[in-house]
Amino acid sequence: MRRITQYTFLLLAGIVVFNCTTQSPNATPLPRSQFMRTPQQQVAFEIDTLLNQAPTTMGWWGVKIQYATTGEVIYERNSAKMFMPASNEKMYTTAAALCLLGPQYHYATDFVTNGNMDENGVLNGDLIIKGSGDPTWSWRFYEKNYDSVMVRFVDSLKLRGITEIRGNIIGDDNAFDDQSLGYGWSWDDETYYYAAQISGLSYSENYIDYTLIPDSVTLGNPVIIESHPKTSYMNLRNDLVTVSSDSATEWNYDRERETNNAWFEGNYRLEKGESEEAITVHNPTLFTVHVLKERLEDAGILVSGSPVDVDDLPDSLNYSATNKIFTYYSHPLSDIIAKVNRPSQNFIAETLQKTLGAEFGKEGSSREGRRVQMALYDSLGMDTRNLQIRDGSGLSRHNLVSPNTSVSLLEMMWNHPYRSYYMESFPLSGVTGTIGERTRGSSAEGNVRAKTGYIGYVRSLSGYTWTQSGEPIIFSIMVNHYTIPTGKVNHIQDRIVALLSDME
Repeated sequence: MRRITQYTFLLLAGIVVFNCTTQSPNATPLPRSQFMRTPQQQVAFEIDTLLNQAPTTMGWWGVKIQYATTGEVIYERNSAKMFMPASNEKMYTTAAALCLLGPQYHYATDFVTNGNMDENGVLNGDLIIKGSGDPTWSWRFYEKNYDSVMVRFVDSLKLRGITEIRGNIIGDDNAFDDQSLGYGWSWDDETYYYAAQISGLSYSENYIDYTLIPDSVTLGNPVIIESHPKTSYMNLRNDLVTVSSDSATEWNYDRERETNNAWFEGNYRLEKGESEEAITVHNPTLFTVHVLKERLEDAGILVSGSPVDVDDLPDSLNYSATNKIFTYYSHPLSDIIAKVNRPSQNFIAETLQKTLGAEFGKEGSSREGRRVQMALYDSLGMDTRNLQIRDGSGLSRHNLVSPNTSVSLLEMMWNHPYRSYYMESFPLSGVTGTIGERTRGSSAEGNVRAKTGYIGYVRSLSGYTWTQSGEPIIFSIMVNHYTIPTGKVNHIQDRIVALLSDME
Protein backbone atom coordinates (compact mmCIF):
# COMPACT_ATOMS: atom_id res chain seq x y z
CA MET A 1 0.00 0.00 0.00
CA ARG A 2 2.87 2.31 0.88
CA ARG A 3 4.55 1.67 -2.50
CA ILE A 4 1.33 2.46 -4.36
CA THR A 5 0.98 5.74 -2.49
CA GLN A 6 4.52 6.80 -3.33
CA TYR A 7 4.06 5.89 -6.97
CA THR A 8 0.80 7.79 -7.17
CA PHE A 9 2.43 10.86 -5.65
CA LEU A 10 5.30 10.81 -8.14
CA LEU A 11 2.87 10.39 -11.02
CA LEU A 12 0.80 13.38 -9.91
CA ALA A 13 3.90 15.51 -9.40
CA GLY A 14 5.02 14.74 -12.90
CA ILE A 15 1.65 15.76 -14.31
CA VAL A 16 1.81 19.05 -12.42
CA VAL A 17 5.32 19.80 -13.66
CA PHE A 18 4.31 18.90 -17.24
CA ASN A 19 1.26 21.14 -17.12
CA CYS A 20 3.24 24.04 -15.66
CA THR A 21 5.98 23.84 -18.25
CA THR A 22 3.90 22.99 -21.31
CA GLN A 23 1.53 25.64 -22.57
CA SER A 24 -1.82 24.31 -23.72
CA PRO A 25 -3.18 25.69 -26.99
CA ASN A 26 -6.20 26.93 -25.02
CA ALA A 27 -4.23 28.56 -22.14
CA THR A 28 -4.42 32.32 -21.59
CA PRO A 29 -0.88 33.77 -21.58
CA LEU A 30 -0.05 36.17 -18.70
CA PRO A 31 2.39 38.97 -19.57
CA ARG A 32 5.56 39.09 -17.51
CA SER A 33 4.74 42.64 -16.39
CA GLN A 34 1.86 41.39 -14.25
CA PHE A 35 4.32 39.60 -12.01
CA MET A 36 6.62 42.66 -11.69
CA ARG A 37 6.38 45.63 -9.34
CA THR A 38 5.53 49.05 -10.71
CA PRO A 39 8.23 51.72 -10.18
CA GLN A 40 6.20 53.06 -7.26
CA GLN A 41 5.86 49.59 -5.72
CA GLN A 42 9.55 48.94 -6.21
CA VAL A 43 10.67 52.14 -4.47
CA ALA A 44 8.19 51.48 -1.67
CA PHE A 45 9.63 47.97 -1.28
CA GLU A 46 13.19 49.33 -1.15
CA ILE A 47 12.30 52.00 1.41
CA ASP A 48 10.51 49.42 3.53
CA THR A 49 13.51 47.10 3.38
CA LEU A 50 15.87 49.96 4.24
CA LEU A 51 13.87 50.97 7.31
CA ASN A 52 13.32 47.37 8.44
CA GLN A 53 17.07 46.87 8.43
CA ALA A 54 17.91 50.27 9.99
CA PRO A 55 19.84 50.07 13.27
CA THR A 56 17.23 52.17 15.06
CA THR A 57 15.25 49.50 16.88
CA MET A 58 15.01 51.65 20.01
CA GLY A 59 13.28 54.45 18.09
CA TRP A 60 10.59 54.72 15.48
CA TRP A 61 10.22 56.10 11.98
CA GLY A 62 7.39 58.09 10.48
CA VAL A 63 7.27 58.52 6.71
CA LYS A 64 4.80 59.90 4.19
CA ILE A 65 5.66 60.22 0.48
CA GLN A 66 3.27 61.26 -2.26
CA TYR A 67 3.13 62.85 -5.67
CA ALA A 68 2.67 66.61 -5.44
CA THR A 69 0.29 66.97 -8.37
CA THR A 70 -2.03 63.98 -7.87
CA GLY A 71 -1.70 63.28 -4.16
CA GLU A 72 -1.12 59.59 -4.89
CA VAL A 73 0.72 58.01 -1.97
CA ILE A 74 3.96 56.25 -2.82
CA TYR A 75 4.89 55.08 0.68
CA GLU A 76 3.89 55.61 4.29
CA ARG A 77 4.87 54.26 7.68
CA ASN A 78 3.41 55.47 10.98
CA SER A 79 2.20 58.47 9.01
CA ALA A 80 -0.57 59.36 11.48
CA LYS A 81 1.60 58.96 14.58
CA MET A 82 2.87 62.00 16.49
CA PHE A 83 6.55 62.96 16.37
CA MET A 84 8.72 65.72 17.76
CA PRO A 85 9.63 67.60 14.55
CA ALA A 86 12.59 69.66 15.82
CA SER A 87 13.35 72.37 13.23
CA ASN A 88 10.78 70.98 10.80
CA GLU A 89 8.56 73.26 12.89
CA LYS A 90 10.08 76.19 10.98
CA MET A 91 8.24 75.00 7.85
CA TYR A 92 4.97 75.79 9.63
CA THR A 93 6.10 79.18 10.93
CA THR A 94 7.54 80.45 7.66
CA ALA A 95 4.56 79.17 5.65
CA ALA A 96 2.14 81.09 7.86
CA ALA A 97 4.28 84.24 7.79
CA LEU A 98 4.58 84.10 4.01
CA CYS A 99 0.87 83.49 3.43
CA LEU A 100 -0.33 86.20 5.82
CA LEU A 101 2.36 88.88 5.58
CA GLY A 102 3.36 88.39 1.95
CA PRO A 103 6.85 88.17 0.40
CA GLN A 104 7.29 91.97 0.25
CA TYR A 105 6.47 92.63 3.89
CA HIS A 106 9.01 94.87 5.66
CA TYR A 107 9.43 95.57 9.36
CA ALA A 108 9.39 99.32 10.05
CA THR A 109 11.26 100.72 13.06
CA ASP A 110 10.74 104.37 14.02
CA PHE A 111 13.51 106.46 15.55
CA VAL A 112 11.83 109.34 17.37
CA THR A 113 12.61 111.97 20.00
CA ASN A 114 10.72 113.68 22.78
CA GLY A 115 12.98 116.73 22.41
CA ASN A 116 14.12 119.20 19.78
CA MET A 117 17.36 119.88 17.92
CA ASP A 118 18.97 123.30 18.13
CA GLU A 119 20.92 125.14 15.43
CA ASN A 120 24.17 123.45 16.49
CA GLY A 121 22.79 119.95 15.95
CA VAL A 122 22.32 119.25 19.66
CA LEU A 123 19.32 117.03 20.34
CA ASN A 124 17.91 118.18 23.66
CA GLY A 125 15.91 115.11 24.59
CA ASP A 126 15.91 111.35 24.37
CA LEU A 127 16.48 109.26 21.26
CA ILE A 128 13.78 106.58 21.30
CA ILE A 129 13.79 103.43 19.15
CA LYS A 130 10.26 102.10 18.77
CA GLY A 131 10.92 98.43 18.05
CA SER A 132 8.79 96.50 15.59
CA GLY A 133 10.26 93.06 16.22
CA ASP A 134 12.64 93.38 13.26
CA PRO A 135 15.01 90.37 13.40
CA THR A 136 17.27 91.53 10.58
CA TRP A 137 19.72 93.75 12.51
CA SER A 138 22.29 91.03 12.13
CA TRP A 139 25.48 90.18 10.25
CA ARG A 140 23.39 87.53 8.47
CA PHE A 141 21.65 90.21 6.40
CA TYR A 142 24.69 92.44 5.87
CA GLU A 143 27.37 90.26 4.29
CA LYS A 144 28.75 89.12 7.66
CA ASN A 145 29.39 92.72 8.78
CA TYR A 146 28.37 93.06 12.43
CA ASP A 147 28.39 96.88 12.42
CA SER A 148 26.73 97.52 9.09
CA VAL A 149 23.22 98.12 10.40
CA MET A 150 24.48 100.32 13.27
CA VAL A 151 26.49 102.38 10.77
CA ARG A 152 23.27 102.96 8.86
CA PHE A 153 21.56 104.23 12.01
CA VAL A 154 24.46 106.55 12.85
CA ASP A 155 24.62 107.86 9.27
CA SER A 156 20.87 108.54 9.28
CA LEU A 157 21.22 110.62 12.44
CA LYS A 158 24.22 112.48 11.01
CA LEU A 159 22.29 113.15 7.81
CA ARG A 160 19.70 114.99 9.89
CA GLY A 161 22.42 117.15 11.42
CA ILE A 162 22.59 115.59 14.89
CA THR A 163 25.99 116.15 16.51
CA GLU A 164 25.14 115.53 20.17
CA ILE A 165 22.36 113.89 22.17
CA ARG A 166 21.59 115.40 25.58
CA GLY A 167 19.35 112.62 26.75
CA ASN A 168 19.04 108.85 26.98
CA ILE A 169 18.93 106.21 24.27
CA ILE A 170 15.65 104.42 25.01
CA GLY A 171 14.73 101.05 23.54
CA ASP A 172 11.03 100.20 23.29
CA ASP A 173 10.42 96.46 22.89
CA ASN A 174 6.67 96.53 23.55
CA ALA A 175 5.81 95.27 20.09
CA PHE A 176 6.19 91.85 21.75
CA ASP A 177 5.39 90.50 25.18
CA ASP A 178 8.12 90.03 27.78
CA GLN A 179 8.32 86.24 27.47
CA SER A 180 11.91 86.01 26.31
CA LEU A 181 12.19 82.23 25.89
CA GLY A 182 10.07 79.68 24.06
CA TYR A 183 7.57 77.31 25.64
CA GLY A 184 9.32 74.30 27.17
CA TRP A 185 12.86 75.35 26.31
CA SER A 186 15.58 73.74 28.42
CA TRP A 187 17.13 76.09 30.98
CA ASP A 188 20.64 74.80 30.27
CA ASP A 189 20.40 75.92 26.63
CA GLU A 190 20.11 79.61 27.53
CA THR A 191 23.80 80.36 27.03
CA TYR A 192 23.90 79.09 23.46
CA TYR A 193 23.04 81.04 20.31
CA TYR A 194 20.24 78.68 19.26
CA ALA A 195 18.31 79.62 22.44
CA ALA A 196 18.80 83.39 22.25
CA GLN A 197 16.21 85.55 24.01
CA ILE A 198 13.32 86.96 21.98
CA SER A 199 12.52 90.67 22.08
CA GLY A 200 10.63 93.36 20.22
CA LEU A 201 13.98 95.15 19.84
CA SER A 202 16.99 93.01 18.96
CA TYR A 203 20.50 93.29 17.57
CA SER A 204 22.96 90.66 16.33
CA GLU A 205 20.36 87.95 16.96
CA ASN A 206 20.84 88.63 20.67
CA TYR A 207 24.19 86.92 21.07
CA ILE A 208 27.85 87.88 20.85
CA ASP A 209 30.34 85.90 18.76
CA TYR A 210 33.74 85.38 20.32
CA THR A 211 36.89 84.53 18.36
CA LEU A 212 39.38 82.55 20.44
CA ILE A 213 43.03 83.03 19.46
CA PRO A 214 45.73 81.05 21.32
CA ASP A 215 48.82 82.98 22.42
CA SER A 216 51.43 81.61 20.01
CA VAL A 217 54.27 83.45 21.75
CA THR A 218 53.95 82.42 25.39
CA LEU A 219 52.35 79.19 26.59
CA GLY A 220 50.44 79.67 29.84
CA ASN A 221 49.13 83.08 28.81
CA PRO A 222 45.39 83.67 28.44
CA VAL A 223 43.83 83.01 25.07
CA ILE A 224 43.08 86.23 23.18
CA ILE A 225 39.31 86.73 22.96
CA GLU A 226 37.77 89.13 20.44
CA SER A 227 34.06 89.97 20.54
CA HIS A 228 31.83 90.50 17.50
CA PRO A 229 30.23 92.98 17.66
CA LYS A 230 32.82 94.86 19.67
CA THR A 231 31.08 95.92 22.87
CA SER A 232 31.49 96.27 26.62
CA TYR A 233 27.95 94.99 27.26
CA MET A 234 29.04 91.52 28.42
CA ASN A 235 31.05 91.26 31.63
CA LEU A 236 33.40 88.55 30.38
CA ARG A 237 35.91 86.71 32.57
CA ASN A 238 38.78 85.11 30.66
CA ASP A 239 40.40 82.16 32.44
CA LEU A 240 41.13 80.27 29.22
CA VAL A 241 44.85 79.44 29.04
CA THR A 242 47.00 78.53 26.04
CA VAL A 243 48.71 75.14 26.54
CA SER A 244 50.88 72.78 24.48
CA SER A 245 49.65 69.75 22.58
CA ASP A 246 50.59 67.30 25.36
CA SER A 247 48.43 69.06 27.96
CA ALA A 248 44.88 68.28 29.03
CA THR A 249 42.42 70.42 27.09
CA GLU A 250 39.19 70.55 29.03
CA TRP A 251 37.61 73.96 28.66
CA ASN A 252 34.14 75.47 28.67
CA TYR A 253 32.13 78.68 28.67
CA ASP A 254 28.84 79.79 30.18
CA ARG A 255 26.72 82.74 31.31
CA GLU A 256 25.13 83.20 34.71
CA ARG A 257 21.35 83.12 34.36
CA GLU A 258 19.54 86.47 34.23
CA THR A 259 22.84 88.36 34.14
CA ASN A 260 25.48 89.35 31.62
CA ASN A 261 28.28 87.75 33.60
CA ALA A 262 29.97 85.18 31.39
CA TRP A 263 33.26 83.33 31.30
CA PHE A 264 35.68 81.15 29.37
CA GLU A 265 37.86 78.83 31.43
CA GLY A 266 40.16 75.83 31.06
CA ASN A 267 43.07 74.80 28.84
CA TYR A 268 43.14 75.55 25.12
CA ARG A 269 45.64 73.83 22.86
CA LEU A 270 47.89 75.98 20.73
CA GLU A 271 47.46 73.56 17.81
CA LYS A 272 43.69 74.12 17.80
CA GLY A 273 44.20 77.55 16.27
CA GLU A 274 41.41 80.08 16.04
CA SER A 275 37.85 79.03 16.81
CA GLU A 276 34.52 80.74 17.39
CA GLU A 277 31.91 80.39 20.11
CA ALA A 278 28.81 82.45 20.85
CA ILE A 279 27.18 83.53 24.11
CA THR A 280 23.66 84.93 24.33
CA VAL A 281 22.92 88.22 26.04
CA HIS A 282 20.44 88.89 28.81
CA ASN A 283 17.97 91.73 28.01
CA PRO A 284 18.33 92.17 24.23
CA THR A 285 16.63 95.59 24.35
CA LEU A 286 19.26 97.05 26.64
CA PHE A 287 21.96 95.33 24.58
CA THR A 288 20.71 97.04 21.41
CA VAL A 289 20.67 100.58 22.80
CA HIS A 290 23.96 99.99 24.65
CA VAL A 291 25.74 99.12 21.39
CA LEU A 292 24.07 102.02 19.56
CA LYS A 293 25.38 104.44 22.18
CA GLU A 294 28.86 102.98 21.73
CA ARG A 295 28.67 103.39 17.96
CA LEU A 296 27.37 106.96 18.21
CA GLU A 297 30.27 107.93 20.44
CA ASP A 298 32.73 106.11 18.15
CA ALA A 299 31.38 108.33 15.36
CA GLY A 300 31.90 111.52 17.40
CA ILE A 301 28.28 112.01 18.52
CA LEU A 302 28.39 112.64 22.25
CA VAL A 303 25.59 111.05 24.30
CA SER A 304 25.23 112.49 27.79
CA GLY A 305 22.52 110.07 28.89
CA SER A 306 22.41 106.30 29.30
CA PRO A 307 21.03 103.31 27.42
CA VAL A 308 17.59 102.52 28.89
CA ASP A 309 15.08 99.69 28.54
CA VAL A 310 11.56 101.15 28.25
CA ASP A 311 10.40 98.79 31.00
CA ASP A 312 12.66 100.64 33.45
CA LEU A 313 11.00 104.00 32.86
CA PRO A 314 8.70 105.29 35.63
CA ASP A 315 6.02 106.23 33.08
CA SER A 316 4.97 104.88 29.70
CA LEU A 317 6.04 106.72 26.57
CA ASN A 318 3.64 109.20 24.99
CA TYR A 319 4.33 108.90 21.27
CA SER A 320 1.85 111.64 20.40
CA ALA A 321 4.32 114.05 21.98
CA THR A 322 7.32 112.84 19.98
CA ASN A 323 8.79 113.78 16.61
CA LYS A 324 9.91 111.20 14.10
CA ILE A 325 13.55 111.42 13.03
CA PHE A 326 13.53 108.56 10.50
CA THR A 327 12.09 105.09 9.87
CA TYR A 328 14.28 102.09 9.14
CA TYR A 329 12.86 99.30 6.94
CA SER A 330 14.01 95.70 7.04
CA HIS A 331 14.83 93.33 4.22
CA PRO A 332 11.70 91.80 2.60
CA LEU A 333 10.07 88.75 4.14
CA SER A 334 11.12 86.59 1.18
CA ASP A 335 14.72 87.14 2.27
CA ILE A 336 13.89 86.70 5.95
CA ILE A 337 12.29 83.26 5.58
CA ALA A 338 15.31 82.09 3.57
CA LYS A 339 17.52 83.16 6.48
CA VAL A 340 15.29 81.01 8.72
CA ASN A 341 15.01 77.83 6.68
CA ARG A 342 18.40 77.47 5.01
CA PRO A 343 20.62 77.75 8.13
CA SER A 344 17.73 76.73 10.46
CA GLN A 345 17.82 79.92 12.54
CA ASN A 346 15.72 79.72 15.72
CA PHE A 347 15.63 83.36 16.85
CA ILE A 348 14.18 84.67 13.58
CA ALA A 349 11.56 81.91 13.50
CA GLU A 350 10.42 82.83 17.00
CA THR A 351 10.26 86.47 16.00
CA LEU A 352 8.05 85.64 13.02
CA GLN A 353 5.61 83.75 15.21
CA LYS A 354 5.26 86.70 17.59
CA THR A 355 4.92 89.03 14.61
CA LEU A 356 1.87 87.04 13.47
CA GLY A 357 0.34 87.59 16.89
CA ALA A 358 1.12 91.32 16.77
CA GLU A 359 -0.21 91.83 13.24
CA PHE A 360 -3.27 89.55 13.27
CA GLY A 361 -3.94 88.70 16.90
CA LYS A 362 -4.38 90.47 20.19
CA GLU A 363 -0.69 90.87 21.06
CA GLY A 364 2.83 90.06 19.95
CA SER A 365 3.09 86.77 21.80
CA SER A 366 3.88 83.22 20.83
CA ARG A 367 0.48 82.12 22.09
CA GLU A 368 -1.33 84.57 19.81
CA GLY A 369 0.98 83.69 16.93
CA ARG A 370 0.12 80.01 17.30
CA ARG A 371 -3.58 80.81 17.33
CA VAL A 372 -3.20 82.81 14.11
CA GLN A 373 -1.24 79.96 12.52
CA MET A 374 -3.89 77.34 13.32
CA ALA A 375 -6.67 79.56 11.97
CA LEU A 376 -4.75 79.99 8.71
CA TYR A 377 -4.13 76.28 8.27
CA ASP A 378 -7.78 75.51 8.87
CA SER A 379 -8.89 78.16 6.38
CA LEU A 380 -6.68 76.68 3.67
CA GLY A 381 -7.97 73.16 4.20
CA MET A 382 -4.88 71.69 5.80
CA ASP A 383 -5.17 68.56 7.93
CA THR A 384 -4.51 69.81 11.48
CA ARG A 385 -5.85 66.85 13.47
CA ASN A 386 -2.34 65.76 14.41
CA LEU A 387 -0.69 69.12 15.09
CA GLN A 388 0.48 70.57 18.40
CA ILE A 389 2.48 73.81 17.98
CA ARG A 390 4.31 75.18 21.02
CA ASP A 391 7.01 77.46 19.58
CA GLY A 392 8.12 78.86 16.25
CA SER A 393 11.49 77.19 15.84
CA GLY A 394 11.10 73.57 16.97
CA LEU A 395 13.49 73.86 19.91
CA SER A 396 10.69 72.88 22.29
CA ARG A 397 10.17 69.15 22.82
CA HIS A 398 6.45 69.87 23.32
CA ASN A 399 5.85 70.32 19.59
CA LEU A 400 4.13 67.31 18.03
CA VAL A 401 3.32 66.72 14.37
CA SER A 402 2.67 63.74 12.15
CA PRO A 403 4.16 62.99 8.73
CA ASN A 404 0.59 63.30 7.41
CA THR A 405 0.38 66.85 8.73
CA SER A 406 3.76 67.92 7.38
CA VAL A 407 2.94 66.54 3.94
CA SER A 408 -0.42 68.33 4.13
CA LEU A 409 1.43 71.60 4.87
CA LEU A 410 3.87 71.07 2.00
CA GLU A 411 0.99 70.20 -0.33
CA MET A 412 -0.83 73.36 0.75
CA MET A 413 2.22 75.45 -0.10
CA TRP A 414 2.76 73.59 -3.38
CA ASN A 415 -0.67 74.84 -4.47
CA HIS A 416 -0.20 78.33 -3.04
CA PRO A 417 0.59 81.39 -5.22
CA TYR A 418 3.73 81.97 -3.10
CA ARG A 419 5.07 78.48 -3.78
CA SER A 420 8.30 79.65 -5.40
CA TYR A 421 9.21 81.92 -2.46
CA TYR A 422 8.54 79.10 -0.03
CA MET A 423 10.44 76.39 -1.87
CA GLU A 424 13.43 78.61 -2.59
CA SER A 425 13.74 79.40 1.12
CA PHE A 426 14.60 75.73 1.74
CA PRO A 427 18.17 74.45 1.51
CA LEU A 428 19.19 72.77 -1.75
CA SER A 429 20.73 69.32 -1.37
CA GLY A 430 24.48 69.22 -1.88
CA VAL A 431 24.57 72.98 -2.46
CA THR A 432 23.22 75.25 0.32
CA GLY A 433 22.21 75.39 3.95
CA THR A 434 21.82 72.49 6.34
CA ILE A 435 21.82 69.90 3.53
CA GLY A 436 24.64 71.54 1.61
CA GLU A 437 26.96 68.61 2.34
CA ARG A 438 24.36 65.86 1.97
CA THR A 439 23.40 63.57 -0.97
CA ARG A 440 26.53 64.51 -2.89
CA GLY A 441 27.41 62.04 -5.61
CA SER A 442 23.84 60.73 -5.90
CA SER A 443 20.93 61.63 -8.16
CA ALA A 444 19.50 63.64 -5.24
CA GLU A 445 22.35 66.17 -5.34
CA GLY A 446 20.92 69.51 -6.43
CA ASN A 447 17.47 67.91 -6.73
CA VAL A 448 15.99 68.21 -3.23
CA ARG A 449 14.51 71.25 -1.48
CA ALA A 450 14.07 70.18 2.12
CA LYS A 451 14.02 71.38 5.72
CA THR A 452 16.03 69.52 8.32
CA GLY A 453 15.27 69.16 12.01
CA TYR A 454 17.48 68.18 14.92
CA ILE A 455 17.28 68.14 18.69
CA GLY A 456 18.49 65.33 20.96
CA TYR A 457 17.31 61.95 19.59
CA VAL A 458 15.18 63.62 16.91
CA ARG A 459 15.98 63.92 13.20
CA SER A 460 13.62 65.11 10.48
CA LEU A 461 13.82 65.80 6.76
CA SER A 462 10.80 67.08 4.85
CA GLY A 463 10.35 68.81 1.52
CA TYR A 464 10.27 68.31 -2.21
CA THR A 465 12.16 66.30 -4.80
CA TRP A 466 11.70 65.41 -8.46
CA THR A 467 11.82 62.15 -10.41
CA GLN A 468 13.98 61.67 -13.49
CA SER A 469 11.00 62.71 -15.64
CA GLY A 470 10.45 65.86 -13.57
CA GLU A 471 7.47 64.67 -11.55
CA PRO A 472 7.41 66.51 -8.18
CA ILE A 473 7.24 64.47 -4.97
CA ILE A 474 6.46 65.63 -1.43
CA PHE A 475 7.99 63.75 1.48
CA SER A 476 8.33 63.84 5.25
CA ILE A 477 10.80 61.52 6.98
CA MET A 478 11.01 61.62 10.79
CA VAL A 479 12.71 59.49 13.41
CA ASN A 480 12.41 59.90 17.19
CA HIS A 481 14.31 58.27 20.05
CA TYR A 482 17.13 56.80 18.00
CA THR A 483 20.36 56.04 19.83
CA ILE A 484 22.78 55.62 16.93
CA PRO A 485 25.00 58.47 15.67
CA THR A 486 23.00 61.11 13.82
CA GLY A 487 25.23 60.73 10.76
CA LYS A 488 23.87 57.20 10.27
CA VAL A 489 20.31 58.52 10.41
CA ASN A 490 21.22 61.18 7.85
CA HIS A 491 22.55 58.43 5.58
CA ILE A 492 19.25 56.54 5.72
CA GLN A 493 17.25 59.67 4.97
CA ASP A 494 19.59 60.54 2.10
CA ARG A 495 19.21 57.06 0.62
CA ILE A 496 15.43 57.45 0.68
CA VAL A 497 15.47 60.79 -1.18
CA ALA A 498 17.99 59.31 -3.64
CA LEU A 499 15.60 56.42 -4.33
CA LEU A 500 12.86 58.98 -5.03
CA SER A 501 15.14 61.02 -7.28
CA ASP A 502 16.05 57.84 -9.21
CA MET A 503 12.44 57.10 -10.08
CA GLU A 504 11.46 57.40 -13.72
